[in-house]
Amino acid sequence: MNLPSITDLPIERLAATVTSLGLKKFAASQIVTWLYKNRVTSFDEMTNLSKGARQVLAENYSIGRLKLSKVQKAEDGTKKFAFVLKDGKKIESVLIPSPDGRITLCISTEVGCAMGCTFCRTAKMGFIRDLTQGEILGQIIEVERATGHGSRITNIVLMGMGEPLVNYDAVVSSVKVLLDARAFNMSKRRITVSTSGLISQAERFSKELDVKLAISLNATTDEVRDKLMPVNRRFTIADIMKFCREYSKRSKYRLTFEYVMIGGLNDSAGDMKRLVKLLSGIRAKVNLIPFNPFPGCDYKMPQETTLKEWYNYLTSKSIQTNIRVSRGQDILAACGQLA
Repeated sequence: MNLPSITDLPIERLAATVTSLGLKKFAASQIVTWLYKNRVTSFDEMTNLSKGARQVLAENYSIGRLKLSKVQKAEDGTKKFAFVLKDGKKIESVLIPSPDGRITLCISTEVGCAMGCTFCRTAKMGFIRDLTQGEILGQIIEVERATGHGSRITNIVLMGMGEPLVNYDAVVSSVKVLLDARAFNMSKRRITVSTSGLISQAERFSKELDVKLAISLNATTDEVRDKLMPVNRRFTIADIMKFCREYSKRSKYRLTFEYVMIGGLNDSAGDMKRLVKLLSGIRAKVNLIPFNPFPGCDYKMPQETTLKEWYNYLTSKSIQTNIRVSRGQDILAACGQLA
């Protein structure tokens, strides 16, 4: 029998679910801890529930797991994990260790992506389907299982395959599980959700959940951004900046702006100066990301001197700036290379 996975249920629905099955309401909290803190793979392992309760759960639900199909390790220590879902579809996640001890996992929220960004390999797949809550969180659980308990993930970024704010409900419920003290018990400042610029959803999300937001900007004019990111025809740069200024006034976090630099397209001195003007009045952090080549895309990487020029100029204008060193390029695990 193909039972639904209990990990797909939002935490706030668990209490009603267990009482509808005849269990005590407090069993919901016990189940949350068993699933996400203890990471059990069967209801029989939930030893503080009665045998009858465990049997009822097993008759109505499964504990869904992702099947790890492949692990690749890059020369820089980055690891890419490929998972097979229940319906045979595949997704990828990337584990990025840092010299300062942080271990960041970049997770996917969709199979493929509908946004059509021309610099992104995932976009070439088109949109296939959204991931469920259990499939989003399962990436974290299975990567930690595969890497051992000594490699506890410290930071989660929802920047893998897909546009998180398209799969809104599953992303919101997943983040709530990450924050819940009975489950992953992660700090808000260690979770970042990225968007290509879906401003109406970003507005709603930022009021519902106080975690970090990253805006994938990648251009300083609508003409160029239209070419790179079709979403700009719905939400222009002016729309994005209006939201960002309002967000910056009410959030304690800096807004992160991701800027994929493509040689000869969006990396001119004029772009550099326009970016500073755009960010005026916004508490911002800019990640400069050299374009990561992939088969079938003719865009070029920027010159190293251009990257340094941008870095020096932005920092001279008191904008926190990082040059995002591309990790895992040799295994197609860098930003924009997942598929």
